[in-house]
Amino acid sequence: MAKSGTRPGWWRTGNVSARLVCLGAVLGAVGAVVFHASSTVGHLNAVVLLWGLINLLVFEIPLMAILGLIVAGVVISARFLVTEAATRKTRAVVTGISALMSSGILAYAFCSLFPPLMSPEAIAAVTGVLVGGTFAAVSYRHTSQI
Repeated sequence: MAKSGTRPGWWRTGNVSARLVCLGAVLGAVGAVVFHASSTVGHLNAVVLLWGLINLLVFEIPLMAILGLIVAGVVISARFLVTEAATRKTRAVVTGISALMSSGILAYAFCSLFPPLMSPEAIAAVTGVLVGGTFAAVSYRHTSQI
């Protein structure tokens, strides 16, 4: 029986683009759950809970995962602007800034469509910082493994 460390997984040897696409979809899905949970606080009863769960699974998670994929696409496109000779810190900064800007813009646009939310600006700022930092960390970690 082979050890688990003898064959590296796809994450260790994978392409950074694949990592960023997966990260975008996962962050989008997690963002949908957080958005849904924060917008239904104080309105909990059986009907709202059931309808909200159906809405979450059918509409919100797929939509937010698509938005996460769009952010990943913007980040991958921005990484092409960085030369091959750039340091891993420079690549991580470009990745983080492009993820911060694109996710912040998309979060603001998404939250502006739903009037019950109090402050789309604050949500966009927090989302941008969290997503930008996560993308930058994954980019930096990927280039340090190669």
